[in-house]
Amino acid sequence: MGIEIVFKIAGIGILIAIICQLLKQTGRDDMAMLAALAGLVITLMMIIDLIATLFENVKQVFQLY
Repeated sequence: MGIEIVFKIAGIGILIAIICQLLKQTGRDDMAMLAALAGLVITLMMIIDLIATLFENVKQVFQLY
């Protein structure tokens, strides 16, 4: 679960950047903004899942609760 998450996030970023550029060139700035927002939400959901796992591991290590 180490480097593959970094590659997933980088892949999403590259894909969203390409989509945004294509949409901006065609004059659809509003759709480009929605695509960027969707990429941000997807990435944040991945990170939130990792943070939740981190907190569970910390609780187990220090025997909290």
